[in-house]
Amino acid sequence: MSPSYRPPRSCVAGAALSLLVGLAACTAPRAEPPERPAPGIAVTQESLRGGGTGAEGEGPEPTWSVTARRLDQPLTQLGQVVVVPEARELRAVDRSTGQDRWRHPFPMAYQYAVAGALIVVSASNGGLLEVLDAATGATRWRAEDTQDVVVQQQVVYDRECVGTGQSAKCVVVARDVRDGRQLWKLPADRFARVSDEALGVRAPYAAPTQRYVSVRLNGRTYTSVAPTTGKAGAGRLPSRAWHGFVAGNLLVTTDHDPPRDDRRCTVSIATVDAATGAGGWSGEVFSGRREDGECAKRLAHDRSGLTLIGTGTRLVAVTAAGRPQVVDLRTGRTQWEGVAPGVPIDGDDRSVLVRRTADEGELALLDMATGATRWSAPDPGLSGTSASWRSSVTGRLVAVSGAVEKRPVVLVHDVSTGRQLGRYPGWLAGAGDDWVAVSHSGGPDGIALDLYAF
Repeated sequence: MSPSYRPPRSCVAGAALSLLVGLAACTAPRAEPPERPAPGIAVTQESLRGGGTGAEGEGPEPTWSVTARRLDQPLTQLGQVVVVPEARELRAVDRSTGQDRWRHPFPMAYQYAVAGALIVVSASNGGLLEVLDAATGATRWRAEDTQDVVVQQQVVYDRECVGTGQSAKCVVVARDVRDGRQLWKLPADRFARVSDEALGVRAPYAAPTQRYVSVRLNGRTYTSVAPTTGKAGAGRLPSRAWHGFVAGNLLVTTDHDPPRDDRRCTVSIATVDAATGAGGWSGEVFSGRREDGECAKRLAHDRSGLTLIGTGTRLVAVTAAGRPQVVDLRTGRTQWEGVAPGVPIDGDDRSVLVRRTADEGELALLDMATGATRWSAPDPGLSGTSASWRSSVTGRLVAVSGAVEKRPVVLVHDVSTGRQLGRYPGWLAGAGDDWVAVSHSGGPDGIALDLYAF
């Protein structure tokens, strides 16, 4: 994959999780999709089938265990159910007991997104889209022949085309997530799409619906569009092959490829007012380095489920000197700078998880508001370049992948104190405020999923 091309936020490669009617799309042959990685998490669960990991567990016993054939994406909690996304079936189990609540087959590889009490399931390479009630699994509505589906809390977007190749006639369509009612459609080319990128939003959770959404109606320009009316704001920025998103009242683009002679791992940022088009702050932040000295380029680890770490208009990045920092995108001012070098790899609206380099070394958890170090922890023993690496920061827990004598483990820490609450053989399969799911070998029937409550 080119370093300047990023898969959708729902794409997460790895070993344990390799990390989402009556209103049908055009029925004529659709346009050829642009050359971009297919959404969904590539799964290599075969590595789980040959026996145990050999590492000893520490911490509470699992609340429940279930067997799954294959996992494509992280587990997620919605109310009283935990969603288990198997390869061709979405399944919900009781949060307390692990007993099945419902199962919903899907005929092809898919990704799913959570929008409130609804689950949006869409075909990874285009096609069927279904919106399910999370409590019952019942289909609320469906559409056919959709491409590049993007979900926000109130709106579902996709591209629909008639014809193929350069002769294709395409539109970008917005629908109400609750009932599928079409809100608007705009003419576009066959590479058009609504941006699935958002500041501080972890897949598979859908981003909040803001006043504007970033839409690329062609391959050249990001345009701010009102999500419920389709009315374009005056905000426009050239597409620079990396990220284009809306933060507060700003339309933002980033370019993570440093200039040829630049040795500082520069990430250049441009902003405009999404409504008026008035020029905003444009400037530089930095991405930090990997252990081998190469620029990390990304501002969040690509297996964390995050595109960018931050909240509101506050972006987490690195300084030219290699320290974590928070920058206000409205002004370009640094809100705080860490006291020690480190590369942010994960976080939420209250915490920033930092590693010594982007892929190696000890961990530290910083306070999002002040940059103060809450706690530090030893190197978990697994490189961030490993396909097995996962991390998750929630309101109460920090869970990361680790290794003991080259055997995979999941390490769970208290978010406030850093105290290690558990160490379990296997791979991180999902996390919530008070639980962590771990996958490991389940024998010939597939894989086992254990849920631990804290």
